[in-house]
Amino acid sequence: MVRFITAALAFALTTFAMPSPLTPDPAGEKNIGNGAGQQFIGGACLSGADCASTCCATLNGAGICSGLGAQFQAGKTGCGFVSGDAAAAAPAASATAAAPAAEATGGSAAAVDPNAAGSQNVGKADGSQFITGQCLSDADCASACCSVANGQCASPAVATCGFVGTA
Repeated sequence: MVRFITAALAFALTTFAMPSPLTPDPAGEKNIGNGAGQQFIGGACLSGADCASTCCATLNGAGICSGLGAQFQAGKTGCGFVSGDAAAAAPAASATAAAPAAEATGGSAAAVDPNAAGSQNVGKADGSQFITGQCLSDADCASACCSVANGQCASPAVATCGFVGTA
């Protein structure tokens, strides 16, 4: 009986000695700071532009890519982490990476599209823009959330808000 308890205790201790999910996975080091949106969940990031999920959450003072629904789990304090090195590390934005790069630089990389639905509401700051409509700040959106991932009005439940752009 004593051997069984000792064996069970040894097994339990080795199970709890597994690596903690509370540190970024080093396997995606090539994706840190490049702003290409290719970093996987659990990988380190300098801003949301690095993450495929667009969410760079703060964990122990560093950035870790997180799922939008898990941004407050396991000690994370929410999306929006931006390192002081993010703007310097990100390459010039391409046409497909223009919106994510805007989070790192703090401004819009694209002009307002006058042909898009709701373009008359962009930049008014009166909360008249609908979800998925282009925005320059949270004040444009009826949802009070201008997504940092793409400069479109979104639900705060599914996006990191706070995009700031210029016309």
